[in-house]
Amino acid sequence: MHWFLNISDGENKYVLKAEQLYINHQIEQIKVTAEGISVILESNRPLLKEIGLKRPATWKIIRGKLKDHNAFELITKTLEESFTE
Repeated sequence: MHWFLNISDGENKYVLKAEQLYINHQIEQIKVTAEGISVILESNRPLLKEIGLKRPATWKIIRGKLKDHNAFELITKTLEESFTE
């Protein structure tokens, strides 16, 4: 499954492609790509959903790099919002 994320840092707007690579009852892995970046993120969102906890998922980068922590926070926040739509 893949979809697109529209992200704005206040000055610029970016369109990123997100693709779910793996999911089970505990974790999911999502590949996020755009011009100049390619990262694979992992979260515990399926586990939280399975046990009914209403708290933010824990995200980590398992492959690739981002320029700064703000980009990571912006991408993960947008991913979280895309799941609630």
